[in-house]
Amino acid sequence: MYKNKYSGLFLKWPKLLQNSWPKLILLLILTTFSAVLVALPKVTGLAVILLLVLPTLLALIFEHRAFCRYLCPVSGFLGPFSKMSTLALRNKSQKTCDHCKAHFCQKGSEKGWACPYGINVGEMTESLDCGLCLECTRSCLYNNVTLYKRPFASELGTRNLSEAWLTIGIFTLAVVYSVLYQGHWAVVRDYVNILDKANWGLFGVYSLIVWSLALLIMPGIIVLLSYIGVKLSKLKNSTKQVFLTSAGALLPLGLMLWITFVIPMLFVNVTFVMQSLSDPFGWGWDFFGTANIPWHQFLPRFVPWLQAVLILIGLQLSLRNLRNSWLKNQIKSWKLMLLILPVGLFIVCCSVAMIVFFTN
Repeated sequence: MYKNKYSGLFLKWPKLLQNSWPKLILLLILTTFSAVLVALPKVTGLAVILLLVLPTLLALIFEHRAFCRYLCPVSGFLGPFSKMSTLALRNKSQKTCDHCKAHFCQKGSEKGWACPYGINVGEMTESLDCGLCLECTRSCLYNNVTLYKRPFASELGTRNLSEAWLTIGIFTLAVVYSVLYQGHWAVVRDYVNILDKANWGLFGVYSLIVWSLALLIMPGIIVLLSYIGVKLSKLKNSTKQVFLTSAGALLPLGLMLWITFVIPMLFVNVTFVMQSLSDPFGWGWDFFGTANIPWHQFLPRFVPWLQAVLILIGLQLSLRNLRNSWLKNQIKSWKLMLLILPVGLFIVCCSVAMIVFFTN
C-alpha cells in the first residue's frame, strides 16, 4: 500500500503459539544450561550465532518480528519487567484512535513502517509486547502517539495464563539463582558442575527441581492461595481471575531479587571496570590513573544491607500492587483484606526468607 515493503513470505505465526509459553520454555532451557553457556566459549559463540541466524530466518518466513514476539528468551525475561518502567508509549487521544480506520500505527503509512510487534496503539493497555522502537510515532499521520511518564511499577496483574506463568517463572529463577550461586552450600553448586565433574546425574536432578518449581510448584502455590483467598472473602471472583492478578504482584519483588543477585558480582568487579576504563585495550595506557590499582571488593560490608533494603522495596511495591489491583472493583475493605491475605503472606514470607539468606 505504501512505499514500505517487506521481503519474505510474511506468513501468520501459528495461533496456537501466540502466547508466552514458547518464551518461557526457551528461557528455562537457557537458564538451566547457563553455567555451560558462560564457561565454554564455543557454546557461548554458538548461542550468539543462533540468536542472530534464527531471527533472520524466521523474518523471511513469518510476519513482523516473530522471533522477538513469541520465541526470544531474552524478551521473555525483559518483557515482563517493561511493565514496571516509568516510561510508557500510549496514544494522546483514545477518541482519535477510535475514529482511525487505517490503523497507521499498526499497518504503516507513507511516513513510517508498520509496527514490527503488530500492536495497535489504540488497543494498547500495557507495555509487555512493545519494543519501544518508536516507529509508530512516525507512522501515525494524526500525531497521536507519545511517551508518558508514570509511577514506577504501576502496571497491574497479568492478561492470561501464559503471561502469569512467565512472571512466576522469572520470580522463581531469581530465588533459584541466588541460592545456587550465592549460597553457603558448595554441594548445591555440584549439581550444575557438569564441566569439571561431569555430574550428569546431579544435573538431571537440578534440572528437574528447577523446571518443577517454575512450571508446577510455584504456580500451584499461587493457585492454591488464590483459591483460599476467594473462599475466605466469599466473593464471586473466580480463582483464575485472582490468580492472574496475584501473579502480576510478584513482579516488583522479582525484579528486586534479580538486582540483589547481581549486586555482589558487580561490586566484586568494580576494580576491573576502573582498570579497563584507564586502559581499555591493554596497551599500557592509564587515562585516569586506575590502570594498575590492586583488586579490592567495593563496599563489601554494605552489600547485605543494600540487598535487604532492595528486597523491602520490592515487598512494599508487590503488596501495594496486590492491593491496587482490586481497588477498581469497589470491594469492602475487610473482604479485600481476606482476598489478598494468603498471597500477601506468601510474598512477605518469601521476602523475609531472602533477607535472612542474603544477610546471614
